[in-house]
Amino acid sequence: MVWEEFTKIFTEMNWVVIILLVAGIVFCIIEGIVPGFGIWGIIGILCEIAGIVMHAIYSASPWQVFFLILIMTLATVLLFLIFVFSAKHGILGSTPLVENKPAVPYDYGVDKNFIKLIGKRGVVVDECRPVGKIKIEGRVMDALSTGNIIEKDSVVRVVKIKDNILYIEKFEGDK
Repeated sequence: MVWEEFTKIFTEMNWVVIILLVAGIVFCIIEGIVPGFGIWGIIGILCEIAGIVMHAIYSASPWQVFFLILIMTLATVLLFLIFVFSAKHGILGSTPLVENKPAVPYDYGVDKNFIKLIGKRGVVVDECRPVGKIKIEGRVMDALSTGNIIEKDSVVRVVKIKDNILYIEKFEGDK
């Protein structure tokens, strides 16, 4: 009885239902390929639901409707998993459709003039505990000590710059 209902899904399906279900799957595939808001996926799912409702009206068999819901749910989930896996590891991930770069460039907000300060020496104006102020090339700037507290009037050297923050260490050489 149940097996007969399952086979009737494929043998006695109306052509309108077939068109709606195929269109639903095609729109879900388009959603997986085309980046954007998700309108194609919404249309696809609505087509699948409309196809199932139409089949329920035409067949009047609760078993057929149940099997059709199960089949379409599995197909949609399977498509989703294929696209997620493909975007991360497969052929879709190597296409320009999948953006692997961040929206903001890595050096966004970095002052290019700070880069030239690496290795330069300055004098501590306000004690660094670990944050303080240094005078370097005639400008007073905020700095962060990479080690212990650095006293006022100590000579320091800029060792790195990250996110526009000067990282300094006490200079152990001649002034």
